[in-house]
Amino acid sequence: MHDMTPTDRLTSAALSVSSVRKAFATRPILRKVDLAVPAGEAVCLCGANGAGKSTLLRIVAGLLRPDTGRVAVDGFDMRHRPEAARRQLGLIAHASMVYPELTVHENLVFAARLYGVSDGTERGEELLADTGLIPFAYDRAGVLSRGLLQRLAIARALVHRPVVLLADEPFTGLDADATDRLLAVFRRFVDAGGALLMATHDIRVGLVCCRRVVVLDRGILIFDAGTDQIDADRFADDYLSYARSMT
Repeated sequence: MHDMTPTDRLTSAALSVSSVRKAFATRPILRKVDLAVPAGEAVCLCGANGAGKSTLLRIVAGLLRPDTGRVAVDGFDMRHRPEAARRQLGLIAHASMVYPELTVHENLVFAARLYGVSDGTERGEELLADTGLIPFAYDRAGVLSRGLLQRLAIARALVHRPVVLLADEPFTGLDADATDRLLAVFRRFVDAGGALLMATHDIRVGLVCCRRVVVLDRGILIFDAGTDQIDADRFADDYLSYARSMT
């Protein structure tokens, strides 16, 4: 298992989370979470419903402030340099964050302009090809199926070439072919030096996509290991029992 709190990783990683705590009213959600994701690594975040996965991703994305602790993205502290930190992030969330009245292509070009991407049109066309959306480029986003809308959300999250990509249940609504296409997109992102933190209940797909898995249990990271260090079948069948047995 990895040591989860080494100072050198927390200061040099593309994404670092240090001593993050969060509670809602009197209910603690995250309890001193430390996590580092270096460039060129994909991490699968596992945990039961209510474990704190979405809360952690929202804090990393700058959508929610931790009670204590810090988050840094590409060296930018989310508390002190939030705009700079967010510009290094791509987010695939439960909400698609696209404009339903715009076409698929217009959504990507508009997002590129918001981020100041100089080659926005070309970048949009590249992502249409990567996500299999070329046949739907001139369809309004508002008429897309759930699966196609998810593909557009993924393309939008990548349009500004982020350093860190956060993915909260990215395979929701995707069929097998679309899932394979998305896995290829993720692999290219990571191979190019990106850092991926993905939360998914589809553990077998997560193990295919990621080289490292962490388990969040009642607000605490209890397990952190490379996928080559675990029994993949046992982990996929019951990751929580597996993780608890290893701690």
